[in-house]
Amino acid sequence: MIGNISYLTNFKEHDGGYVAFGGGANGVKITGKGIIRTGKLDFEDVYFVKELKFNIFSVSQMCDKKNIVLFTDTECLVLSPNFKLADESQVLLKVPRKNNMYSFDMKNIVP
Repeated sequence: MIGNISYLTNFKEHDGGYVAFGGGANGVKITGKGIIRTGKLDFEDVYFVKELKFNIFSVSQMCDKKNIVLFTDTECLVLSPNFKLADESQVLLKVPRKNNMYSFDMKNIVP
């Protein structure tokens, strides 16, 4: 989602309903959608919400394109589908995706 229409190409008006953030009861209207092209990565079906002050992207959408998304304490990296982990022993936790969510049962990971 984005609040600045100038970043969107192939913009189309779209009645996408309403979206609310921060537990607010009143949402703001999604009025369009388009594509953001960065040169290396295209973000498709980006919703336009005029009142939005921050840009938000969907991790699930990035993963649907077979990209790899990595979060650190300072940044979020979107890696190409060809990225290979050098050492599998560095993986401390693996959580499967189900219904576009990454959730897990604590009983399965806490002894």
